[in-house]
Amino acid sequence: MKVRVLVLCVILLGAVLGAAGCSSSGTSSGGSKAPIGKPGGTVTVRSGGKVVCVIKLDANGTGTCKVSTANYTPGKVTFTGAYNGDGQFKSANGSTTLTLLPAAKQTS
Repeated sequence: MKVRVLVLCVILLGAVLGAAGCSSSGTSSGGSKAPIGKPGGTVTVRSGGKVVCVIKLDANGTGTCKVSTANYTPGKVTFTGAYNGDGQFKSANGSTTLTLLPAAKQTS
């Protein structure tokens, strides 16, 4: 059995950190100044109520995690990310739904 790995990064992390007010400059909808710099801390990724990985944000405020699709059936799967916040950025949540396709049949 071949295990495909799913890499979560831009969509989920962008949704979570965007909700946390992640911006290098500008103002939020409330008119207050957005934090300057890159967020630190972690983003906990869950699917089906279970933690599938914890992303430790790097110096650029980004990160990735690899999730095996071995325990998922084909169809829609929702991943939720929870950012824990840090001294400058508030905590936030975001989610994305992906469609997992059946593995291609191997030919000999």
